[in-house]
Amino acid sequence: MVGIANESVVFFGHLSELYQLAKEGKIETKLQGSHTRPCKFWTAMKILSGIKNTVVIAHGPSGCAFGVKQAYKLTNCRNSGSPYESIITTNIDEKAIVYGGEKELQGAIFEVDNKYKPDIIFVATSCATGIIGDYVDAIVNKVKPKINAEIMAIHCEGFAGEYRSGFDLVFRQIVQLMDKPDPESKSKLAKSVNIVGGKMGPERTEIETDVKELRRLIESMGASINAVIAGSCSLEKMKQAPSVAVNCTLCLDMGYAIGREMLDRFGTPLNSTILPCGISATEKWLRGAARHLHLETEAEELIKREYEAISVEFEEAKKCLAGKLAIVEGHDAIKSLSIAHMLERDFGMRVAIYNFHPWSTQARETSIDYLLETGLDPEILITKGTLAFGKYEAMVQTENELMEYLGDLDPETTVYFGSSMSFPNIPVVDLNSILNRPRFGYRGALKVAKCVCTALEYSFRPRSWVMKKMVFSENSGLCSAQSLTPKLAQDLPDCTFYAGKERGKCMTS
Repeated sequence: MVGIANESVVFFGHLSELYQLAKEGKIETKLQGSHTRPCKFWTAMKILSGIKNTVVIAHGPSGCAFGVKQAYKLTNCRNSGSPYESIITTNIDEKAIVYGGEKELQGAIFEVDNKYKPDIIFVATSCATGIIGDYVDAIVNKVKPKINAEIMAIHCEGFAGEYRSGFDLVFRQIVQLMDKPDPESKSKLAKSVNIVGGKMGPERTEIETDVKELRRLIESMGASINAVIAGSCSLEKMKQAPSVAVNCTLCLDMGYAIGREMLDRFGTPLNSTILPCGISATEKWLRGAARHLHLETEAEELIKREYEAISVEFEEAKKCLAGKLAIVEGHDAIKSLSIAHMLERDFGMRVAIYNFHPWSTQARETSIDYLLETGLDPEILITKGTLAFGKYEAMVQTENELMEYLGDLDPETTVYFGSSMSFPNIPVVDLNSILNRPRFGYRGALKVAKCVCTALEYSFRPRSWVMKKMVFSENSGLCSAQSLTPKLAQDLPDCTFYAGKERGKCMTS
């Protein structure tokens, strides 16, 4: 299968082998300096921005708040009907860095409470205020009796942990806002579940999202969703969250932190599986929830109904896909592992994951353990471009290595699951560009199967050479799928065009 030259290969084998090498320190698991990830501050803000009627005070320079506002306001406001963009800044300057920013913080808390009247105010520390050691906890405790909102300090300065720690910190800390279950609350929510590990804020109103599909399946089983934590969940729903029958993880890695904390503190049961991509993962997710809801019979009836609704088209598609080779782009470890699970278990395809960074063996340990324990051990290929300077997701070197790897593989029997900004000589399926979602559940499995079949059917059609030249233009330096795509998606024209001679020229001129 592999036609790639030996000098380009860093690792080729199975996931279990890579995992063992990483544990033994025999393969480098650190990210290169150019392979930047969000800091702890960013990921903490991502979760906090998903809680309804909340204002987050970013205690630090204005630039810290600007970045996360730009990143999250699309999800939290523009497409989901949130009343206001929920992050402000204390905007501390050089003087505050020397003498402390407690005065600015206290003033901001009172202003937010009076002006916006939120249910909760979160005070999030930035690197600057973490380094100078502002007495954030003391200020929060001092103002607590004087304001109407609940208030909580979140110590998430970016230098104090890698990006994953921001998710885990906030998920564990917001458990402090929850009420201990009592017989009355448990009886009221005996047929309810929480979906935990959501980190994208409110659901978009115009799209049938994956979370909406999970909600539909739970409700079709005869239960209800109390809260998606933290995806547009209110303080009231969060307070009663420990009383539900079970917490179901959305993402196993992200959901496990809060699910485990609620299990230890309140005894709330935890249904922990990988992303419910495909039929087998969805059924495991549903059966796990049903066991705690005491709706096993209803779950089996639902599973039967849902499969019957897609069975004719799905089985037809499956005939087309069984035995085909699927190459899955591996830079998003959670998605690539979940996709690999679906393709092998549901579609009967052979799976190889391309450029699964060794760093992910530590960052995604929970999901890898789960997959290996369920008997899935996909092939992994890592090339030198993954470990080179630059954006390893889609740079010229990794693109060339991909082409070398594919060699003369038959485009009628091989599919590449990755960014549509990649240009291999085989059909490409970009699951992130499927707008007629969901991608989860039975309907999602059928949509993905149809996409793959369509890609194979039209494998004879060449990709756009014009777009490829835009993405991988000669001497462009910064040009990559990750850098170019957001530019093309902006509402307003960007006067920086990543394409050699066009640099500095407005795209619309």
